Amino acid sequence: MTLFLSLDVGAPLPSSPPFLVESSAPNVQLASTIKAILKARRIVVITGAGISVQAGIPDFRSPEGLFQSLKRDHPRDVLASGKDLFDASVFKSEHTTSMFCQMITRLSELSKAAQPTPFHRLLRSLDNSGKLLRVYTQNIDALESKAGLSFGVPGFEERRAKTSLKHAEDSRLPTPPSETPRCIPLHGTLQNVHCQICNHSFPFDDHMPSFSAGLPPQCPECTAVERTRGLVGKRIRGVGKLRPSVVLYNEAHKDGEGVGEAVSRDIIGSSKGRGRSGADLLLVVGTSLRVPGTKRMVREFSKATKSRKANPDSPDEESACKAIYLNLDFPVPTRDWEGVFDTWIQGDAQEFAELLQAELDKETRTKAAARERKRKREENQANSEVPKTPKKKLPKQQPTTPPKRPKETPAKLAATAKHVHLSLSPESYSRTVFPPSPEYTPIKNNVIRIPPRMISPSPSPPPSSLFPVTPSKTKVRSFFALTPPTPESPPRRPWTPSPSPLINVVDDEHDSDSSVSRLSARTRLS
Repeated sequence: MTLFLSLDVGAPLPSSPPFLVESSAPNVQLASTIKAILKARRIVVITGAGISVQAGIPDFRSPEGLFQSLKRDHPRDVLASGKDLFDASVFKSEHTTSMFCQMITRLSELSKAAQPTPFHRLLRSLDNSGKLLRVYTQNIDALESKAGLSFGVPGFEERRAKTSLKHAEDSRLPTPPSETPRCIPLHGTLQNVHCQICNHSFPFDDHMPSFSAGLPPQCPECTAVERTRGLVGKRIRGVGKLRPSVVLYNEAHKDGEGVGEAVSRDIIGSSKGRGRSGADLLLVVGTSLRVPGTKRMVREFSKATKSRKANPDSPDEESACKAIYLNLDFPVPTRDWEGVFDTWIQGDAQEFAELLQAELDKETRTKAAARERKRKREENQANSEVPKTPKKKLPKQQPTTPPKRPKETPAKLAATAKHVHLSLSPESYSRTVFPPSPEYTPIKNNVIRIPPRMISPSPSPPPSSLFPVTPSKTKVRSFFALTPPTPESPPRRPWTPSPSPLINVVDDEHDSDSSVSRLSARTRLS
């Protein structure tokens, strides 16, 4: 379905095409459509003769158009329509060729005197704001160039590659690729003429007197080549005639490869530049869409833009408006355009251009004011801030881990016990075994100096919260015991010197009432 919007308030819904939908709030829908255009970032515009009528250049198919005026101006000539003068068969007879040259001269004079219309200036504003990807025009007046857009036909990629290889030996650095013009003429231009044989181009102004007389001039390039061939004795191949560089019906575009490559790149997208993601909105203005090539372009661009919706299920009307048709009449046959356009704006292109230009200027002023406020805010912050001396960052210290103590094995303790002398005094029945004090310091010959053992001042045991209490008559293993406790044995006899010359064993006094047996150390006697 296609939404119908009219710039004339109260305009009725046309009966054709049948797939039109009337808007319930035309002003709101029109504002939403304009907002969708301003929201787009890669707009492709396809224009026709309708945007240049206000500049004084006639269109082709209207009742006052060029086709009807040519028929009235030449009543004696058998012309079914002025369209016959824009057919490739016009060069088959001298009479029609003369009529064609005079008509083209008159159109060239009108184009020189014409000035860009508000819609042409709108295209320049869209380009300055970075929203315009490409303009494909069917007009031959080149008013887009006067408006300030880059204008021309891009060279074909293979042709550019051959040219770069040809001059690679003469230049150390390769020639950078030329940028695609912002406006591409689909049907040629009145600015140039070209030879029908050698295809060399020349400015139209240099040969305007000959065309005004109805006589196509000879090609200067072919004339110079034939003169040179005659001097060296080669046969003459013929001299071509110049013709305006406009595309007629039933003939191919001489730069069709370059135009086709640009169209394909704008539809699909490229790896760099403004159009790297392809067009995101299509605007068709001032054309009846009768040319087959243009019809195919519009359909392809419509498919591409609709496929790039951010969210197809979104009810947002701005995101749903991707293909817009602006013209007084809907193209025929209407069945060929069902589902192609989202919106048809019925009205004059210049009136719509003024509405869109006003909103674009408003958006530009709003952005400029926002940038100015941001600049002032940054200046105020820079003036109010006191410069702070940066603090030196200290190197981060790695956490130190205490050295691991060597693991005491029973074999190592047994070897050390041979060189240790322990002196223990007798204790009462309720004695407490205290852990070794950290103040013990080793001295030479592996002798450990042990402070006197603390003895409880009274028979009462110390608080259990401070020291563990061992009940009496219980075998307690001394902290310094190096061997497992021995079972009870009868009291030993008093010590007497041993006849052994090497080792004497010294036993502590034994208390018969005590259940604790003290282990004496063995020491080597000299």
